[in-house]
Amino acid sequence: MKKYSLLVLAIALVSSLACSPKKNASGSNSDVAAPSLTAGLAQSTKGDIVAELDGQPITEKDLLEKIKPRLSSIENQLFDIKRDGIDEIIEGKLLEKEAQKRHITTQELLKSEIDDKIGDVSQKEIEDFYETIKSRVNGKTLEELKPQITAQLRGKRGNTYHINLIDRLMAQASVDVYIKRPKVDVAIGNSPSMGGSASAPVTVIEFTDFQCPYCSRARPTITEVLNNYKGDVHYVMRNFPLQFHAQAKKAAAAGLCANDQKKYWEYTKVLWDNQSALDVPNLKKYASDLHLDSKKFDDCLDSDKFMSVVNSDQQEGLKAGVTGTPSFFINGQMLTGAQPVEAFKKLIDEELREAKRKKS
Repeated sequence: MKKYSLLVLAIALVSSLACSPKKNASGSNSDVAAPSLTAGLAQSTKGDIVAELDGQPITEKDLLEKIKPRLSSIENQLFDIKRDGIDEIIEGKLLEKEAQKRHITTQELLKSEIDDKIGDVSQKEIEDFYETIKSRVNGKTLEELKPQITAQLRGKRGNTYHINLIDRLMAQASVDVYIKRPKVDVAIGNSPSMGGSASAPVTVIEFTDFQCPYCSRARPTITEVLNNYKGDVHYVMRNFPLQFHAQAKKAAAAGLCANDQKKYWEYTKVLWDNQSALDVPNLKKYASDLHLDSKKFDDCLDSDKFMSVVNSDQQEGLKAGVTGTPSFFINGQMLTGAQPVEAFKKLIDEELREAKRKKS
């Protein structure tokens, strides 16, 4: 649903929620070239033949096979646009119906249910928020940022009231949405996992990069998801180290070496906490600090025992349409970037409802 509009602190946020490959001189991604053709566009004048090389045809089938991963990402973006539009229409109709029921205008409804409830932001709230962003504001003082922080906190509070209002109205209505997000078959293999069992109704697979700051920011969200859906969500971690993160690939292999000693989650927490220090000596030190078998770990890391697994994860991610990290697949439905918990909740709740319908 369309949320209450927020004033976002530009200094505390960046333009993207995901780590993506850099652009090269031609403007394409250094890891994955940008698509030049999408399904339904740039139709060929020769039917199924899109090009010829020395008289040899290149067919639509050849082309689609080549760009399939990139098309998957575009299809998801198109779905999000359509779904957002549907949600906005539904929300507008729900608000209009409730306003008519109360014999007031929609604007008066929003004022009474949101604006009038926001209240004042305390000095302590402002100070606490400032402390959480202090390291990212280039030395700006609390007083300099106070107006933006106040607006941000009021916006967050208003957003909560808005969500609660729409949730209440949704609970009183019968809503069925018939378009479905494209699903991708992504294998789990022997990847590290936690939460519910492999037979849980919802599987969340993450492709991650230990040097990506957005992957690190996603950790509290994943923890919240697993706490909120105990037993219902099987969470799986796979690797997608980006080329421009020089230490990410070795860090991914180190995580799997720790997994070999049943310490994956403890070890990777240390990696998330030390993203700027992931050189080999530190990778070995972290293992020693956690009381892993140092010789076994060092031999594993030095021999690149699990590098083939990391490479396999990357290839699987590319086939599924991953172009940046973190990328999540919720029962095969892609969600990219360090998204808020509400984005996960929306997809997981839909999947749980679908599983319940199939059982009944």
